[in-house]
Formats: sequence, structure tokens, C-alpha cells
Amino acid sequence: MTTLTTLPFNQLHLSAKNVRATENAVGIDALAKSILAQGLLQNLVVTAGDHAVVAGGRRYRALAMLVSEGKIAADAQVPVRIVDEQESTSASLTENISREAMHPADEFAAFQRLTTEGWSIDRIADAFSVTPLVVERRLRLAEAAPALMVEFKNSQITTDQLIALCSTEDHERQVSVWKRLKGHSWQSTPEALRRAALGTDIDASEDAPVEFIGGVHAYQDAGGTVRRDLFSDETNCGIIENDTGLLDELVGKKLESLASEVRAQGWSWVDVWPEFDSTAFHRLGRAPRAEGRLPAEVQAKVDELEKEHAELDAESERLQNEDGSENVEPDDDRLQEIWDRMQHIEAEIERIAEAEATFAPEVMASAGALVILQKGVARIERGMVKTADRKAVAAAVGQKDAVQGGRETEPAGRKGDELSDALRRSLLGHRNLAAQMETARNAHIAKVLLACWTVQRIRSTADYSRGTAPTDLTLGQDYEGTRTRHPITDAEGLGKASKWAKQCAACVGDLPKAEEALWDALAALKPTELDNIIAHGVAISVSLDSKPTGLTGKLLAALNFDMAAHFEPTVDNYFGRVSRGLIMEAMEEAGQIQHTSDRDGLKAMKKGELALVVQERMQGLGWVPTVIRSSKGAAKAKAKTKPQAKKKAKGKR
Repeated sequence: MTTLTTLPFNQLHLSAKNVRATENAVGIDALAKSILAQGLLQNLVVTAGDHAVVAGGRRYRALAMLVSEGKIAADAQVPVRIVDEQESTSASLTENISREAMHPADEFAAFQRLTTEGWSIDRIADAFSVTPLVVERRLRLAEAAPALMVEFKNSQITTDQLIALCSTEDHERQVSVWKRLKGHSWQSTPEALRRAALGTDIDASEDAPVEFIGGVHAYQDAGGTVRRDLFSDETNCGIIENDTGLLDELVGKKLESLASEVRAQGWSWVDVWPEFDSTAFHRLGRAPRAEGRLPAEVQAKVDELEKEHAELDAESERLQNEDGSENVEPDDDRLQEIWDRMQHIEAEIERIAEAEATFAPEVMASAGALVILQKGVARIERGMVKTADRKAVAAAVGQKDAVQGGRETEPAGRKGDELSDALRRSLLGHRNLAAQMETARNAHIAKVLLACWTVQRIRSTADYSRGTAPTDLTLGQDYEGTRTRHPITDAEGLGKASKWAKQCAACVGDLPKAEEALWDALAALKPTELDNIIAHGVAISVSLDSKPTGLTGKLLAALNFDMAAHFEPTVDNYFGRVSRGLIMEAMEEAGQIQHTSDRDGLKAMKKGELALVVQERMQGLGWVPTVIRSSKGAAKAKAKTKPQAKKKAKGKR
């Protein structure tokens, strides 16, 4: 339920749930100037009650800048949309994904926050028009080592490199591999980083599983081999070669012993995980706990911990307030000691609460538990619900939405004959680039699109709503599509995008930069010359929706858009990146399989050889993948198929 109204600026504050954490100070300054000149053209989104801004953080910061500079009053009325608290993270993430591209790190963290608020993976996927698999991958990356996330936000690590480092969930290993290899370009490729992250040699002095089984001596007593050198001692006790799997076996036995105790509690199932798998963990939902009080002795322990936590918090506050005072140096070592202890206390209270959690017997009959080795410590998670058991748990509780988080549908992963998310985005990027180029050639269509945006901007000023034009018309240098974020990944496509960017720059290159001189120069241009500049300016902001419907469909139809005129499938941009099934499907559709023996011969080829052969055969046919195919292109593909079909039929007689 939402409400449109206005509130004084000094009654608003920025919410911790505003998902955009990576900001551009220059952009805020420019936005502040725009607001001062034109007013606030789009409302902020705030939560009911505390008026925390959950969407529109950039606009809020720009307004705060204007207030601090005395350019607007602190109690100036601001248009807002009030939303319920439970929808706050969703509102923030929806706005930021739909408008100016968020930093991926912010998107990862926001998805993670939604899961903690009880959203299932399927609900997140539906809300933001991605597949559940994409959500799961984002959640996995959100759990990268904090040090790596800092470098990722600063563009010092690419997304592919971060994915490779996340092949292991060991944060220390992620960081150590990156520190060791990042200075060497040939060693810091995603492939090299993945191999390093998954290495088999184990430093026995640092490895958590070795500590879990009782140390290196326990490993040796079980028959394991430890490689030592001149630097080995009690601290640096050598390298374990884990090729035999003995360490995994020893860890498994100890975990299984703990699992037997948990099974005796009456759970439907108990699984043992020698390593924490964040993807599999997020797929499990959580059953509701039964209401109950902690036993007296346990509650006393919790009270004691909470008292210590409060005392440490007060000491921390005092030490930090001393920072900067004359003749007083803050005790940084003590502060760090306090914070470490407070974190340990919080974890201990959470562990006690988890261990003492009670569940109704009818819930336990359909739910289960996990025994996990994480950072050398056995972690037990009770009340976990598999996708297949969600309905049974809900029925036992008598509440449809009783299970929180997890997957509502069985995860099938990406089927062999489906496009990867990266390739799908790249293909859509090709289509977006082609639409921009076509728009630049048609000034009338560009002005109609600009008029659509103008009409919706006028309406949004009146009712604070957002329009649905397939462009945000942020006239910047983003040639990928500023709203849909579909980056092209193949070399030829990137070259085409670069050439297009230079073309756009060239059409204004000779114009003066001083504003008054620019006005005079533009006013003196012929109508066709002015139209050309307007068309290019609108074109670079065209950002198509992934589905050719609504105004996106209208724009493509008006342009008489034919993707085949802009895209030729090759090994690099398509055939080398899809399954054999999709390659053969393309050949069938284009009528390029001549007879049964031809089909058998193609199927017998190695994947790389097949992709090269198909690239040659499909050249010049005008075939494009379905995900970016226009209606005109579809008709062309059918036309190509018919003669071949007749030829095959004739050959059978």
C-alpha cells in the first residue's frame, strides 16, 4: 500500500536499506544544480512512520547539499511516496536497477538483504525479471571476502575475476590468491585464479579442517603424509598433500558423529556438509520456531553475555569520544580488542538461541537440519526446509507463507540447450546498439520518442509517477543501454560499439563548448543538421526492454527494425558459446542440414570444429537467435527454410 504526499525535508533521513552504496560525488553536484533549476521532478520513496528514504538516495543527497549551502530551506516540502516497511528494500532495489545502473556490489548486497527479510529466491527473481539461477549467483558473490568487495567496488577486480575467486568459500584463500596473483596479468585471468583457488596443497598450520580433526598429529596418526622443509617447526608445521582424500574422510567421520546426535532429536533429515555451500544453503527455507522460553540456566548465561556486551559498548563509546581531544590518544589496540569480543559475544548469543530453538513435532516431521564445517567449527542449522517439503510444513503450521526464504521451485540450473545469462545479455546488447544506430538515422522517430518522454515527464511532475518509455534519456556516454544493462562481450561487437561512440562524438565535435556560443551555432544550423544532432542525442539513450513489447515494440516497428541487418552469428558471438543442441537447431531452422548423413556428420564433429563449420554455412542467410530476432527477421528465416525443405523432399523421391 503506497501514499503520495509531501513532507518537510528535515523530517526525512537516509535509510540503511537504500541499496545504492557506491556513489559519484560529481554526479550528486550535477543533480543538485538540476534540482535547483527545475525542481525535484521525481518523488522520493520513504517508509511509513520513520520517513526513512529507501529509494531516491541520490536525490536526497542532492537536496541535503542544497540545504547545507543555504540554497533551499531545511523545511522545504519534498514530494514523497510512502511505502510499507516490508517493501522498503524491494522499492530501493527496483528503482536503482530500473534507472541509473547500480554498482553490481550494491545489487549483490541488496539481494542478500531481501533473503534475510524472508523473501524467497523465486520472489526476488520475479520482482526483478531475472532467473532464480541469476539470483543465486548474485547471492554467492555477495559472500566474497570483504577485502575483495572493497577492491571490486573500486573497479580493481572484474566480475569474472571475483566469480573465479569465489570458487572457494574460504575468505582467507580468496584474499591470499588474489594478493599473490593480481600483479601478473597472465596469472590473474579468471581461469588462472580459479585453478589457484581450488589448489589441493594445504598449509597444515593454517587449515581449519586440520584444526577441526585435532591438528596435524591426528592427521599423521591416521596415516597421512605431511611434507616439511627447512622452515617447518611447531608453528609452520608443513604441507599436507590431500590427493588421497584422507583429510576429507577424517572430517566426515567427526561431522557424522555430531549428525547422529542431531538425528536423535527427531528431524526428518540431517545432512552433513564438510564445506559451507552458500548456493545450496540459500535454496533451503526456514521453518517457524515454536514459542517458548529459554531454560533458566541458559537465560542466565545470555543475560551475562548481554551485560558484558553493554559494558564493552559503553567503553568503546568512551574511547571513540576521546579521539581528537587535546593530549589524548585513542587506544586503537583496545578498541579492536573490544570490537572483536563484542562480535564474539553476538555470535555466541546467536549460537545459543539456535541451539535452544524449539520446533513443533509436526514441523520436525517435514523439516531437517544441517551439520556444517565452517572455518574449523561445526555449525548446526536446525529447521531447514527443502523445496519439496514447503507445502507440508505450511500445512502443519496452518499458514500458507510459514516457510521463510529458500526456493519455491526445484532448481534445475541452466539446461544444456538454454543460453547463458552472459550470452543473453550480450545478444540484447547487440540489439540495443543496433536500435540506437537506426534511431540516429531517423530524426522523426527520434523526435517522437523524445515527445513520448516529454509527455510522461509532464505527467510525472503532476502525479509523481514514473513513465514507461523505453529510454531514460540520460544523455551521457553509456552506449550499452543505460536502463537494461546488457553489455556486449564479443570483440567484433565491442569494436562496433566503439565506432558508434566515435560517430556520436563526431556529430558535435566542431560545435563550440561555451554555452552562449553553442546556442548561436545551433540556432544557425539548417533544420536537417539540427535534426541530426537531436537524433544522435536521443539515440545514445535508447535502452530497449528485453521483451519487444510496449513502447519498445512500437519503436522497433516504427524503425522497420531488422536485426539481421546488424548481426551475423559467429563462433565468437554465438556458436562457440552455446550447446550442440542449439547449434543444430539453428541449422535446422535455416534449412542448412541437407540429408541424414550430413546431420550425422555434423553431430560427430568436436564442438569447436562444428561451430566453425556452422559459421561458414550460415553466413549471409540473415539468421539471428530468437532472443533478439525481429518479426521481419523471423519471416526472413522462414523464407530461407522453405527452398531447402523442398530440396530435401525432392531428394527423397
